[in-house]
Amino acid sequence: MTDKKQADLKKAEANQKKQSKETMAFNRYLLLRYMIALFFFLNIYWLVLLIMARKPGFLVPLLLLLASLPVIWEQFKKLHDTSNKLPYSKIYYWLQFGVDTVMLVLCATPAFTAFYPFMSAKGKTLIIAMLALGMMLCMFLERRVKLIEHDRDKYLDTMQKYKDAVGK
Repeated sequence: MTDKKQADLKKAEANQKKQSKETMAFNRYLLLRYMIALFFFLNIYWLVLLIMARKPGFLVPLLLLLASLPVIWEQFKKLHDTSNKLPYSKIYYWLQFGVDTVMLVLCATPAFTAFYPFMSAKGKTLIIAMLALGMMLCMFLERRVKLIEHDRDKYLDTMQKYKDAVGK
């Protein structure tokens, strides 16, 4: 093999290792990316239903959608950003938790129909369950963000073992 081919092969191997490390680091945030997508689409669905019902409560899911955009951008940047800081994610999950809490309380009032006009009284149980699940999910994600920011998440160990295996 010529020297040029060997150099090209080594360069390709180094690029592959670098890309693998970047991809692993990006995957550290995989759950957070999937969950922000879930909240984004649930809030879009809620927004559309409220707009179709001509209810002013559409401002709540609109606010949540707008608040999720910096989080989506923050997650997107993680492909090349090695920082483990997630300030927008922390704010968003607390905001979503707060809105879910308020909506849960409103389920016990006549204001329920202003925010969920598409649900009957029988559907209130489903909404309450979804809001409670959303609150638990937000708390779980907040914990996950905290673990990542303090380098105490399990995926970091996996990344380190991979780096050690392929050589830094």
